Amino acid sequence: MTTTSIDGHHGHDGFTGHLLRENAELSLPHLETRVTGAPLYRAVTPEGLLVLTLRGEQLPASYLDLVHTFRLTQYLHRGWVDAVAVSDRRLRHEPYDGQSLRDFHTLVTEPDTGRLRGYGTLALSPDPDGTSLSDPVHKPFVVERDYGIRLAAHLGPSTLSSAVGEGKRLVRDWAMPRSQAAASVPWWVYLAWAHACLAVLEHPGGAIVGDGKKTGAIHQLGLLGFRTRVLDATTPLPPGPGDLFAPMWGQHERSYPFLLTDSARLRPTLEFLTSVLMSGRTGSVRAQLTEFLETDA
Repeated sequence: MTTTSIDGHHGHDGFTGHLLRENAELSLPHLETRVTGAPLYRAVTPEGLLVLTLRGEQLPASYLDLVHTFRLTQYLHRGWVDAVAVSDRRLRHEPYDGQSLRDFHTLVTEPDTGRLRGYGTLALSPDPDGTSLSDPVHKPFVVERDYGIRLAAHLGPSTLSSAVGEGKRLVRDWAMPRSQAAASVPWWVYLAWAHACLAVLEHPGGAIVGDGKKTGAIHQLGLLGFRTRVLDATTPLPPGPGDLFAPMWGQHERSYPFLLTDSARLRPTLEFLTSVLMSGRTGSVRAQLTEFLETDA
């Protein structure tokens, strides 16, 4: 599963309990001084949070490990990963490989503590340059694998896999105290992550793929100004033996694969969202985006 909502927590004992306690205040201290090169996106929120979107290769190796620890522990808290599998495999972070160096990572941190409060990623294809979605050597995106679909059938067989990005792991720190900053974090993650999407959508036939609930992530992504399309797919394929994310398939409300493409509304809506978030004023961001899109219709 890829794109998720932000709620709840889940307790564990033994190995996973120790893992959660050990990383209860996971931080990336002095983050900006450790980043190589300019980030794709940077902002400081009215509440003082630092928001960055950058490539994995711009982070020190130890920080990239911590980012994947955050990904794993946040899903553990929510019950979205198999705690037994984590314990049996003695995982201290979500498994990853060199592809993560190319992927875009969105980080929301507290500058004074480095505490990681929000995260999202846009994963790119590991295919060789020039590979089309219909090419036999194309390595399927997670959404293709999980739903048994072929993106070539929806985006066109000649579309290059490099023109597609896959949204994943959009979360807020489950333990963040209720505050205006906490309320804004998910929207800052969306905004900064969307700038990585813009870089992908510049390619001919560009699209963002993922999966989510129709009333949750898919609706929220539509509020950002993306043109959204829910794909006609059967229920997700059953998880294989030892699937780390098997609990995701047991949620009451099912998820659906989706496509996001560019639209005339996307950039104006992201500019409007920026102004709303930078104003620091309270009130429902969702309601303001809804009103903006209805007025602009």
